[in-house]
Amino acid sequence: MDVTIRNAVPADEAAVIRMWAAARARLAAEKIPQWQDAYPGAADFQTDLITGAGRVAVLATGEVVGYAALMPSPEPTYARIAGQWLTAGAYITIHRFVVSNQHLHHGIGQQFMTGVLAHIQTAGTPAVRVDTHAKNTPMHHLLGHFAFQHTGTIWMTDGSPRDAYELVF
Repeated sequence: MDVTIRNAVPADEAAVIRMWAAARARLAAEKIPQWQDAYPGAADFQTDLITGAGRVAVLATGEVVGYAALMPSPEPTYARIAGQWLTAGAYITIHRFVVSNQHLHHGIGQQFMTGVLAHIQTAGTPAVRVDTHAKNTPMHHLLGHFAFQHTGTIWMTDGSPRDAYELVF
């Protein structure tokens, strides 16, 4: 299954909200305390639309099977890190990365991340940053596949820690 990546549009909202809800349930079942409140939700999707940050992965059938928000620097929660970022300049942060439960383990996440990274690199941004929960092994594995470097720990606005990663092109 090949995916194409495009900007999110209002008609994608229901599919994205379903993917986030399914991911929230999957994370809870795996005892990973990430996304266990209202984040991410409809307000985040709407903000991503307004700012142009939302991207979707779409199958040839038109089915939306992935979502990510590509946010320009600076990311406020990245100002304080126990560790050190690899770069000090501009970067894009990938937030809210998700693949539909029905398409897990079919290479969709890798295809989607490949496309997202190609888009960022083509735009001339020299680095990409991502954070995830320490227990989110699937995301750690995906980031490792793309040679992201673990750079330390950052803290969310609620004080919860996240593992921080950076990829320099």
